[in-house]
Amino acid sequence: MRDSILNRRMHEWSRAEGERRIREVLDNAKAGSPQTISDVDGSFEIRFVAISEKERAGDFLARGGPDKQ
Repeated sequence: MRDSILNRRMHEWSRAEGERRIREVLDNAKAGSPQTISDVDGSFEIRFVAISEKERAGDFLARGGPDKQ
């Protein structure tokens, strides 16, 4: 349980460390923990945004068209 709590906290990386550990940065972001990579000019905020599930074409076509009134 403690690991799941730690995974949800934002983590800040230096640019060099973030570059070296990019897979970990991306995996943590995908697990729901926003990541920040600090640079001399600012910072990068990394978070994962899932693609919404699309309706299958067969299901869409099976519903038919709009009801006529």
